[in-house]
Amino acid sequence: MEEIYQKLSVVNLWQGFRNSDEPSFEVIEAWLHHSSGQIHMSRKPVSVKELDDWLPIDETDGEGDTKKSLVLRIALIGCDIKKRILKLSSDVMKTLLKSFDLELAYKYSQSCITNVAAIPPQSNEHQAYSFCYMPKLAAMWAHRRFDVQSPTDRSYLTQGVIFLDESNMLFLSEVFRTPWSALLYESPMFPAFLLTLILSTQIHQGEEKVKLKIRASERCSSTQMPHQGYDKSVMGLFISLAAEADRCAVKLGSLSRKSKMVEKALKFILKNISEQSGHGTSPTSVSAEACQLLKSHVLLLEDRLEMQTVDIEYTLKRVQLQINILAGIISRSDFQATLMLAESQHRDSLSMKTLAIVTMFFLPGSFVSALFSTSMFDWDSVDPSSNGIGVRLLPQFGLYWVITIPLTIITFILFFMWLLRNDTGVTQ
Repeated sequence: MEEIYQKLSVVNLWQGFRNSDEPSFEVIEAWLHHSSGQIHMSRKPVSVKELDDWLPIDETDGEGDTKKSLVLRIALIGCDIKKRILKLSSDVMKTLLKSFDLELAYKYSQSCITNVAAIPPQSNEHQAYSFCYMPKLAAMWAHRRFDVQSPTDRSYLTQGVIFLDESNMLFLSEVFRTPWSALLYESPMFPAFLLTLILSTQIHQGEEKVKLKIRASERCSSTQMPHQGYDKSVMGLFISLAAEADRCAVKLGSLSRKSKMVEKALKFILKNISEQSGHGTSPTSVSAEACQLLKSHVLLLEDRLEMQTVDIEYTLKRVQLQINILAGIISRSDFQATLMLAESQHRDSLSMKTLAIVTMFFLPGSFVSALFSTSMFDWDSVDPSSNGIGVRLLPQFGLYWVITIPLTIITFILFFMWLLRNDTGVTQ
């Protein structure tokens, strides 16, 4: 069975991420108090120099009534998605994965974008798991069962690594730092449940943000409806609202993808709970009480997810309706602007026509007066006492037409060549 996971691990969808040289990383630990059966949570930084002292798992703390054992520890590795950086050195990463028996789980996780899976066990006491919702969240953890006669009085331990971006770091650490019933830490599905709870909460928060933006857009589009004319500032507002509605639609698409991941994870948890129920010596055997408690929590999340899915669909319809309304408003306003432009061009056309008529009225007289004012006629030879209107032409009259006619023809040829060139450029 391990062979198929090794083959799939060849595909690396995390390409482009590189390791940094961060000197430390955050760790969340859960300690079981033997006397009270309560869980105590702690969060602390672990420097690279402290790694060898921190990694051993067979330690307990205190004696007698104060005795406690480590049952969960999670290393939080920050990610810079924009720069594609994993904020831990590659050497420390390899040491953590090897110590936690998560090397195969890490390689397999790199071949997934959204997935939750159980990795084939490396031993009879160990079972590894992978949870991926890239690029913002990815986790690998291993659940190990111990001999109840061990000196630590600890029958189980869950160790893992979570990669997450800065926006999720605070929220996730708070969820993991909240103490839960000690029975839940017994199940290897408990980290998957917490990660699913985080995604479910993010779905709710993301949808609420979208609803606030859509409500604001709906109010604005109803109060700022352009009934007459074209207002440039109002149209700028509607264009920005349309862009915001498009972003909301994209966000809801992302939330739908996230809800699919939550649905997949919840089914995975329920399936594994049924396999883990009861006692035994296998790495997945969990007490019936722990399985029942975790199952009740998962069923509650499943019920909430159904309502979230319905709510997302309804919100998406509101967003699409708002997009259509804004598109209609902008389209009508563009049509109004086009009509205004056409009317303006029509007025300009009438003005040009009037100017052309006036020019035509004065052009003949201007041409005649200009022609007669030139020295091409012998006005001195005209007899004032004669009733005739004949005027003798001078030689310059013929020269005028010899130059004017060819120059006019050349001008028209150049003009038509320019028009032909422009028409060819537009066609191409």
